[in-house]
Amino acid sequence: MNGEKISFSGRRFEMRNEFERWMRTVEGKQQNTAYQYALSIDKISKHYSETTGKETDIYSLNDLILLKKLSDEYSVNGKFSDFGYKGNGTIRNAIATYVRFYESYSSGEELPLSETFLNDEDSPDQLFCENMNFTYEKDLKNSLVNQVGELFSKYKILGNSNEGVEYLIEGKRIDLLLESHDKNELLAIEIKAGKADFKVFGQISMYLGLLSKKFPDKNLKGLIIAGSIDETLKNACLITDKVSMKTYKMQLLLENA
Repeated sequence: MNGEKISFSGRRFEMRNEFERWMRTVEGKQQNTAYQYALSIDKISKHYSETTGKETDIYSLNDLILLKKLSDEYSVNGKFSDFGYKGNGTIRNAIATYVRFYESYSSGEELPLSETFLNDEDSPDQLFCENMNFTYEKDLKNSLVNQVGELFSKYKILGNSNEGVEYLIEGKRIDLLLESHDKNELLAIEIKAGKADFKVFGQISMYLGLLSKKFPDKNLKGLIIAGSIDETLKNACLITDKVSMKTYKMQLLLENA
């Protein structure tokens, strides 16, 4: 098993994660809605950059006036209203929501504590670990999305608008679905922040089964990326060459404040 070194680009990931957390804790949005809105901001950045020829990463902007201008341009009456209507208005709602978030963020308002409710058998330490793993998995997924070309040179994200990110199939979500450049092969990736055991093998196998029904003519492979690999998972993977495993290493980058 080879490890891949994955780096994080400070501000954009901080802003994206803070945006998602703000939507859940302040505006009470569901986790999936918050994720889709956060993903839509990247889509707007890409669309605006390609349309205007001005390389723009909204998560890296610190200009509220410019953010409001962008929100107006993707609104119902804006010049990019057609793109803003994508996803039944998800795009324009996302940028409008990001402006509200940035106004709060730039004013220094503190976020309330996450609304987590304990079951009788749950301990605070257990929930803390689960929340930390969820955050790490999101960060790792975001980093993979931005480094697909570097880490998986044979592949690209499926679709023209990152449809392969959190790919939905028969009610299940694949963390990342890649397609080979020759379009003959799909690679389904499952991400685990901590240790992955044999249960993850069942999960990735189910994804491959669902994909085989939808894409019967494509060669299918699965990849499990985890902090560490349990012996039970290694044993499960011995029966097939369609599922491989990799561990990851984190690289901390420091920037001048």
